[in-house]
Amino acid sequence: MAGLGFELRKVYNKGSFLAKQKAYGYAGIIYVGPMILGILLILAVVYLSVFGRFGNSERDHLLGLISYSILASLAITNIFSMVVTRYVSDMLYEEKFEKILPSYFSSGAMMLGIGFVSYGLFLFLSGIPLLEIVLNLLLFSELCLIWHAVNYLTAVKDYRSILKTFAMAILITLGAGFLALSLSIPYGLLLSTCIAYAYILIQMIRIMYRYFPKSYEANFEFLIWFDEYFNLFKVGIYLFIGLFAHIVINWFGPLSKGIGGLFRTAPVYDVSAMLAYLVTLVSTVSFVVSVEVVFYPKFRKYYQLYDGVGSVDKINQTEVDMLRTLRNELKYLSWKQLLATLLAMFVGIVLLGVLPLGFNSQMKGYFQTLCLGYGLYAVGNVNLLLLLYFVDYEGGKDCAKWFAGISVIFSILTQFMDTSFIGYGFLLASLILYLTTSARLTEYTKDLPYRVLGSQDVVSREEVGFFTKLYNTLEARGNDE
Repeated sequence: MAGLGFELRKVYNKGSFLAKQKAYGYAGIIYVGPMILGILLILAVVYLSVFGRFGNSERDHLLGLISYSILASLAITNIFSMVVTRYVSDMLYEEKFEKILPSYFSSGAMMLGIGFVSYGLFLFLSGIPLLEIVLNLLLFSELCLIWHAVNYLTAVKDYRSILKTFAMAILITLGAGFLALSLSIPYGLLLSTCIAYAYILIQMIRIMYRYFPKSYEANFEFLIWFDEYFNLFKVGIYLFIGLFAHIVINWFGPLSKGIGGLFRTAPVYDVSAMLAYLVTLVSTVSFVVSVEVVFYPKFRKYYQLYDGVGSVDKINQTEVDMLRTLRNELKYLSWKQLLATLLAMFVGIVLLGVLPLGFNSQMKGYFQTLCLGYGLYAVGNVNLLLLLYFVDYEGGKDCAKWFAGISVIFSILTQFMDTSFIGYGFLLASLILYLTTSARLTEYTKDLPYRVLGSQDVVSREEVGFFTKLYNTLEARGNDE
C-alpha cells in the first residue's frame, strides 16, 4: 500500500481538480479494478448468454460455476492476503526488492496447493462433467493468482498498462464468447472467461517483472510473518466470513435452487448482492486517496518524533494535528459514502429496472437492504484499516470477529423468517462493525503515547512458532537440493 500512497501523493498534491480526479482513478485501478472487472465480465457473460439464447437453467448453471470459482479463490487468497501484504510492505520499506517477486510465486504456489486439494475435491464430488471441472479449476487458479497479484501491484506505478489490461480482458471475453457461440463450442462462454483472466494474469506478471528484480529462487520467508502477525491473519479470515457468509447461507435457504450436482445458488439474492457491493468502492477509493495521502504524512511525522528527535510539546502538538486531520478525513469519507449509498438505493434502483437484468420487486428490496449494509460495512472497514494502521491488531481482530459471528448467526435466523427479511442479518452485522470499530478507534487514540511506548514488550520473545518451523524446514530442503 505504501508504494501506491507515495505515487498518489505526488499526483494529488499538484492541487488541480483534474490531478485529484487522476489520483482517484489510480487508486480505483489498483484497489477496485479487479472487482469491477469481475462484475463487468459476469455481465458480459450474461449478455452473451442472452445473445446465444440460453435457457434460464443453463445461464444460472454457467454463472454459478463462475461465482463459485470467484468465491473459492477469494477464500483461499484471504488466508494469505493480510500477512503477505504486511510482508511486502516491510520488504519495500527495507528496500529488499529482490525478495518480493519470489515471495509472490512461492505464496502463490502454496495457495494453489491448498486450493487444488480443497476446491478440487469439492468439484470432483460435485457430479459435474470432467470438462467443467477442468475449466473451473483453471479459472479458480487464475483468479487466485490475480487477487494475490493486487497486493504486489500497489507498488507498481504502471497504471496505464493495468488499465489497458482490464479493458482488453472485457473485449477478449466478448470476442471469444461470440466466436464460441457462432462455432457452437461446448462450454464456450466458460472457456472465453478463462482466456480473459489468463490474459490478465500474464499481463500482471509481466508488469511485476518490469518493476521488481528478477529472481527464480523460492522465498517462503513470509511464513515467519504469520507467527509475528497472526492476528492479522485472523482479521482477514473474519472479514471474509462476515462479507460473504450471508451469500453462501442463502444458497441453502428458501431462495436457493440447484444448478447441477452439489452446486446451488440464489440468483435473486446473488445478483442484488453483486451490484450492491459496488457502493463500497466509494469508501475504498476515498480511503486510499484522501485518508492515506493526506493523513499518512502527519502519521509518519508523529511516529518519527519518538525516535528521539522531538520534545514532549512537539509530540503533543503533532498528535493533535494528526488526529484532527484523521477526524476531518473520516467525516468527509462518511458523507461521501452516505451520498453514494442513497443514490444507489433510490436512483440506482430506477436504472437497474431499465437494464435487461430481470430485476423484479423482490430483487429491488434486497438491493436496497444490501446497499445500506455494504455502505455501513465500507465505513466500518475503513475504521478497521485505521486500527491496523495504529497497530491495534488485537482490537481489529475483536471487531472483525463480532462482524463475522453476527453475520453468520443472523443470516441463518432470517432463513426461518419471511423472505423479505433476508439480508437483514448482514445489515445488522455491518452496523455492529461500524459501531465497534468507531468506538475502538476513539478509545485507542485517546492515549496514543501509552499505546506507542507503554504497550511494547519489555522482553523480546524467543519462541519459535509453527510457521517459522515450517519456513525453516522448507529452507533446509531447498538448500539440500
